Amino acid sequence: MLLNLKKLIIFSILSLGIFSISSINAVEVPNTIDYEDSKLILNGKGTRIIFFMKVYDGSLYLQTQSSDAKKIINDNAPMAIRIDVSSTMVTADAMTKALNEGLEKSTGNNTGPISKEITQLSSSFDSGVSSGDYYEFVYLPEKGTHVLKNNKLVELIKGIEFKKAFFGIFLSDNPIQKNLKKAMLGG
Repeated sequence: MLLNLKKLIIFSILSLGIFSISSINAVEVPNTIDYEDSKLILNGKGTRIIFFMKVYDGSLYLQTQSSDAKKIINDNAPMAIRIDVSSTMVTADAMTKALNEGLEKSTGNNTGPISKEITQLSSSFDSGVSSGDYYEFVYLPEKGTHVLKNNKLVELIKGIEFKKAFFGIFLSDNPIQKNLKKAMLGG
């Protein structure tokens, strides 16, 4: 019993140390994203942690700040999500798998209507993913979701239904990580 308590205390101390290192090594993200004729402001930023390791920072950009996740998901207005990769654990395959799982959660396992768009999203990572890369997923009404890697356009995915599902990965009632959602919503 005492040995288990010691292990728990050591584990807790190590976990806290990892979390404090993650916040110290936080990526500096821009306060605004200017894309085509849209100026978007940083709404909130958080860190995706998997097995006590920081894998990326996720940032939400909107025209005006909001903490209303459902409104953001359903809004047909310019907005963006930026992902700054900070771990070598994030590969093209891992990114594709994680986003596909997130889309399944976001859509309640109904990805059929956006299967073509999911294939397009997966092809966005064909050139590989490395620590230090950043992706911006900029949605513009009537145009679609522009996928940029390190500020270069790699894919344009049309349709608001895909946009809703993609933003739902991070902001739905069943997000990939609740504290990341909270942080992206400014809280």
